[in-house]
Amino acid sequence: MHPLLEKEHQQLIDLLDALDKCISKGNSANQVHKYLSDFVALAGEEFSNEEAIMETWKYPEMIEHKKEHVDLLEQLFVLKHKLDSGRTPFGREYMQILRKWLEEHLLAADNRLDKFLYQVNANRNKMNESVN
Repeated sequence: MHPLLEKEHQQLIDLLDALDKCISKGNSANQVHKYLSDFVALAGEEFSNEEAIMETWKYPEMIEHKKEHVDLLEQLFVLKHKLDSGRTPFGREYMQILRKWLEEHLLAADNRLDKFLYQVNANRNKMNESVN
């Protein structure tokens, strides 16, 4: 995995774990909103970084992957807006949605990207070896 993406994926997981603990302990709604806001911001940043890497390496599934990012961010913004406006409390069902969302994205789309980047790197190494 690309080191930056690996770091950001771990940060997303850590934020989700912190949010889960916050809810389990019954912390304030302000604290829950802070963790959720941080999660949404980091997801947006991570997606931008992924997309830059995909463009650099001409990832063949880039359009589909970017669409998934747009869809996922839209879901996060809708959820955050509902919570910010007080129309819905943040609870276990939302944690399940976020965990499922993150797991599916990491295990499916990002795993395919990782395999592609690994192959690109392996091909570059072979080319460098044949030149030397």
